[in-house]
Amino acid sequence: MSFIVVAVIFYFLGSFQGSLQALRSTNLLWHFTDYTIAHSHMTMYGIITFFLWGMAYGLAPRLSGKEPNTFLTNMHFWLALLGLIVYSTSLIIGGTERGMSWLADKPFLESVSLMAPYWLWRSLGGAMMFAAHLIFGWNMYRMFKTKKIISSYES
Repeated sequence: MSFIVVAVIFYFLGSFQGSLQALRSTNLLWHFTDYTIAHSHMTMYGIITFFLWGMAYGLAPRLSGKEPNTFLTNMHFWLALLGLIVYSTSLIIGGTERGMSWLADKPFLESVSLMAPYWLWRSLGGAMMFAAHLIFGWNMYRMFKTKKIISSYES
């Protein structure tokens, strides 16, 4: 259920953010910056992926007859959510600073150097998201793996 709730929250966040980006003044600031990348990840990953995970965790027990490991599911949820927050927040802040540097007519290479610490945080968030994917895969594997049946039949 928590995956679905997060997906709904990110739907509203992404819709608000997209509407905000459509304004002329903010479009001048954020267009072509990493802010747009953050918006894309918040909508596609935050909405679609969390909905898919919520559906998978809802359907998998019915299909496999086994419940997912609660600890792994919680680890998956929190790593994905915190990873997405770290990823997106760093790009929103960095993209805003980059856009402001462009509006101030500073050199492009200065804006690249400005983004270095934000890209480091983006990498950390991305690594957390990737770890969440591995945990999800392992959790699903544990639910659907079949036990080898040893036959007592001897020929």
